[in-house]
Amino acid sequence: MIAESSTVFKSPHHWDVVFRELGKKYGPVLTFWFANTPHIVVTDIDTAREAFRRNDFAGRSESYFGSQLSNDEFQDVVFTSYGHTWEALRRVAHSAAQKYSTNDKLAYLANDCVKQTVKTILEKEGEGKAFVPRDYIYLMFLNILSISAFGQSYDMEDKEFKQIKYALKDFGKEAGSRFLLWEFSPLFRFIDRKMSQKQRRLMRELVEMIRNKFKPHYDDYSDAIERDFCDALITAKNEALREGKESAPYLTDDNLAMAVFDLFFAGTDTSQQTFQWILLLMTYYPEMQRKLRQEIETQIGDRMPTHEDRNRCHYVMAFIAETLRIRNVTPFGVPHKAVVQSTIGNYTIPENTAILLYQSLILRDEKHWTDNGGEFVPERFLDSEGQYMTTRPKAYIPFSVGRRQCLGEKLAIADLFLVLVAFLQSTQEYDIVLDSNGGIDPDPNIVDQFSPPEYKILLKKI
Repeated sequence: MIAESSTVFKSPHHWDVVFRELGKKYGPVLTFWFANTPHIVVTDIDTAREAFRRNDFAGRSESYFGSQLSNDEFQDVVFTSYGHTWEALRRVAHSAAQKYSTNDKLAYLANDCVKQTVKTILEKEGEGKAFVPRDYIYLMFLNILSISAFGQSYDMEDKEFKQIKYALKDFGKEAGSRFLLWEFSPLFRFIDRKMSQKQRRLMRELVEMIRNKFKPHYDDYSDAIERDFCDALITAKNEALREGKESAPYLTDDNLAMAVFDLFFAGTDTSQQTFQWILLLMTYYPEMQRKLRQEIETQIGDRMPTHEDRNRCHYVMAFIAETLRIRNVTPFGVPHKAVVQSTIGNYTIPENTAILLYQSLILRDEKHWTDNGGEFVPERFLDSEGQYMTTRPKAYIPFSVGRRQCLGEKLAIADLFLVLVAFLQSTQEYDIVLDSNGGIDPDPNIVDQFSPPEYKILLKKI
């Protein structure tokens, strides 16, 4: 097996601290056993790039949660294992996401959603009063992706919004660590069947909701007008059918609906968590907030931000890149699987073995980030002339690496840029300040912290 020696351990430390120490002890490839299941953990960027560019490790492990999104009835892009269906869905979903990431509609949409969110905050919370921004941020990104996906928006009191938020966020707090136990233990799912059955019901309802929103798009679809992400997928399917492509049989309506599901829910959650970190970091480093505002004022002013502004706002782009690096919200990504017996480095990996890329460790490894990888320094992404570096360091992998790299990377960065600029424009009369009076003064630089802590901010009139 892969590990050079085995260790049974209990530790009072956060799992991130434990795995970093294991990486130092056992090297770039190690085996971690959870119950009776071995997981290969890759902690080195060169090893990861060599391994994950190959089809050998492009599979997906069998998963209790993954089976709810990829099964005999339908398949999605994230959890479907390597094969013709995955390749077909990946190709059309990636193409649609790439096109939409530079669409002018996205710029108008993001701007409108941000302005409405700030207006709602000021109406409900008022100036100078501390509030938790989490739900506002979640709704903002949900609306951006919801309108992008199928042309629908929500407000705080919307029944469907509450259903989505409960299923994807609030229920997770209720279940807590049960999720991990359900994943690896059928026995625990049986013992805890009331809660596990509730989780499956909530997920089924969400999947059915997306399928019911996708299929009516055919009723008024026109290949001359691409209204949203659903239309883009239908266009891709029609083109594949006309041209007799091998991918056409795999582009079923149910599978395409699940591609929308991936964009809608995975995109919403990761983007809103990243923006929560962006807000916290701006309050923790007020001089950086001022620098962001100054660049936006100089380069854009009061007009709506566009995609082209990314080429002008170098510090804004560097701030986003550094947030994605140091506060990566998917530290292990989604587990891969060896589809055949293969090798990583000098080690033999048995077929069907789960493989994890510890990307958050690589993103902070001082071996690659010599100017103190544990510190928040946006300037590391600027060259000597203050220009944003479009050529990334090889260890910059916030969206993973290889065949199964996140297909929504460009769309996520476009969203974050447009939202951050519009949010600072909409609050130009205020300083965004961290509320220390409530006893909450979270340090965003704590190494083993991935999910944003709950914090309060206030909009302080300048």
